[in-house]
Amino acid sequence: MYYNIIVLVIVALSPQLCIAQLGDYCRTPLSQQGECISLLNCDSLYNILKTRPISSSDADFLRRSQCGFLGTTPKVCCPTGPVGSTTTQAPINQGIQSDLLPTTDVCGTGTINRIYGGEKAQLDEFPWMALVEYERPNGQRGFYCGGVLISSRYVLTAAHCLKGKDLPPNWKIISVRLGEYNTDTEEDCITTQDGQTQCAPPAVDVAVDERVAHESYNPFDANQYHDIALLRLIRNVKFSDYVKPICLPQVPTLQSKSYVNKNLIVAGWGKTENSSESNIKLKLEVPVNTHETCSNTYSQANVRLGAGQLCAGGKKGRDSCRGDSGGPLMTMDATPDGEINWYSIGVVSFGPSPCGMQNWPGVYTKVANYVPWIVGKLKA
Repeated sequence: MYYNIIVLVIVALSPQLCIAQLGDYCRTPLSQQGECISLLNCDSLYNILKTRPISSSDADFLRRSQCGFLGTTPKVCCPTGPVGSTTTQAPINQGIQSDLLPTTDVCGTGTINRIYGGEKAQLDEFPWMALVEYERPNGQRGFYCGGVLISSRYVLTAAHCLKGKDLPPNWKIISVRLGEYNTDTEEDCITTQDGQTQCAPPAVDVAVDERVAHESYNPFDANQYHDIALLRLIRNVKFSDYVKPICLPQVPTLQSKSYVNKNLIVAGWGKTENSSESNIKLKLEVPVNTHETCSNTYSQANVRLGAGQLCAGGKKGRDSCRGDSGGPLMTMDATPDGEINWYSIGVVSFGPSPCGMQNWPGVYTKVANYVPWIVGKLKA
């Protein structure tokens, strides 16, 4: 019964994580001497696999213990001496954990079967999407940025949505809207493929209690480094099918992924500091570019991209300007127990003007690089 779990835990191992191996002898991730044998014959590691729920650090330890295959069964570097709990060993990178962030049984779930096809999102698709509401000096209000819900109390967005050079200084963020689909209607309904009418509960507006832009963000820097921010809500929000958080890449295996040449998803209403595009939530696939290619492109505009940024898009007429400033670049990944979760990989930062120019991808803040900063800012 554990066969599928074994494959999910072990097989996605990247080459640079493979342990040293000479013949049937090897070194474990804890630098112990071991023997490369079938996982089913290594009691210490097989017992870890059977633990429920399996922790992210244990899952990562199993991945890094892989040393080949025996038929279709993974082989692992089984320690020849005693092995302790992987969660208490200092050399094991457990990732950046926080009790204030939801676990993978809560975050990033619920929109598994409707990923591709068409630019209109489904009614309950991407339930972590948030709209950021501003108030102008004359009392008028409007949505001009986006973000994602990452816990019951916090929304992740871009720093330029808090203090960008194009943002009027007298505009004030007052709330976020969750569970929205069509900003033009009070009650959002769609007709399903079988002709039935599906309606969502009213969207939820929650006041913002605190606005936290990254301390090193400079709104007048053309490079837009550290373009990331948090909005702390005035109260905890209740999760539902239409309002739930997205996961963050907290574990090493997710933090080290480049996603180059993979299509990720950007979604939103196309609302930025100076324009409003769509009343209906949209989605779009965009391919991730190599850092070198993107850097060469943006050097033509005297922009020097950093390690905390990634690029996606670059196809004419199809780019992240179809999503919100501060909105997410997303992907799915499998947990060790086979569950599929959505993760926020990037935050919409900037791109070419006009947007959607051929060979000019959009630039995103790389969330994995800022997970320690995010965790450090969270409050109960």
